[in-house]
Amino acid sequence: MKNLNVNKIYNMDCIEGMKYIPYNQVDLVITDPPFAIDFKAKRTNYNRKASRVLEGYNEIPKEKYFDFTIKWMKEIYRVLKESGSMYVFSCWNNLKDILIALDELRFITVNHIIWKY
Repeated sequence: MKNLNVNKIYNMDCIEGMKYIPYNQVDLVITDPPFAIDFKAKRTNYNRKASRVLEGYNEIPKEKYFDFTIKWMKEIYRVLKESGSMYVFSCWNNLKDILIALDELRFITVNHIIWKY
């Protein structure tokens, strides 16, 4: 297993990258996964412009979103300490996929923070 350095940014697939992190090592995860909402159709809703999108960004197709969510959440569940916390940014379109995945992986949901912009 590759050793990761602390306080260093790694540009890699998050699911693959988390495999390098031992069990129960992380105190806090803040994640903003792709929303799978086809921005071309909803550009005005999210103020999405090509200049604000990082090169290499890949949107997740709606039909694959739940499986994708389970994969990254499973790795977070593995690396997160028992006393750890996770904050997940999500759009309302696929919130049910996020909530079902949290339940299936036995995360404990403490609260929801909702805002409108």
